[in-house]
Amino acid sequence: MNSAKAISTAVLFILIIFISATIYGDPGGRTGRTRKTSNSGCGSCHGSSATTGVSVTINGPDTVTAGQTNQFSMIITRSGKTGAGIDIATRRGTLAAVTSGTRVSNGEIVQNDNLPMSGGTITILFNYIAPATQGLDTIWSTGLATNSNGGQSGDEWNWSANRPVYVKLATGVNEPVENAREFELNQNFPNPFNPSTVISFSLPERSHAVLRIYDTGGKLVTELLNEERYEGNYSVTFSAEALPSGVYYYTLSAGKYSGTGKMILTK
Repeated sequence: MNSAKAISTAVLFILIIFISATIYGDPGGRTGRTRKTSNSGCGSCHGSSATTGVSVTINGPDTVTAGQTNQFSMIITRSGKTGAGIDIATRRGTLAAVTSGTRVSNGEIVQNDNLPMSGGTITILFNYIAPATQGLDTIWSTGLATNSNGGQSGDEWNWSANRPVYVKLATGVNEPVENAREFELNQNFPNPFNPSTVISFSLPERSHAVLRIYDTGGKLVTELLNEERYEGNYSVTFSAEALPSGVYYYTLSAGKYSGTGKMILTK
């Protein structure tokens, strides 16, 4: 009888833990929530879809030297929210936590517990240690905005734009060395920009690539590239010295792939 009671108590205890985890999620943060590995984001616990009202940005140098450490920041903004959760990942570099309350887990940076926002915003600092080889790298991040009440109701999340990082050698000639795994058109950097910005893209196979700039009316502004390119990662500098401030769009067509990005020129 006592054995049966003990088993029942143990089962009840496990159920309580399971229900608590289901209701309150994982305050210690989870990896695998960025676009590096998943398209579900924080949807398994905090709403099925990304919310455009949550602004998530990654700031830092666009070009780094192989093997060196550089500091980046992740900014999450959502009016009315008081807490935050994070997941930051990279393809080739190494990440190190800087802001108190964050840590590295499985190579990614997550929070130890709910991170307090101030005025609906929070800035998380982290270090990016560049790999020893040159080439294109990417930083991905997902930000969660919470009500800091231990529950999930009302929580919102969003991805940041894919953040390209160009790794160069300290000396010598820098040539493309990394093979691309998929067609990809990255967010231009910096953005907003004045007067120039870098647009990077990846080709997993030899393709005829066409990169063009359009204004908001759909008028062609300039054609930056229209030629056959081998597999690899590429970057093109767009100079807008002669253009007025405003929103512009860049498009990449390569093989069966077609992608579009939005950029802002501010003078």
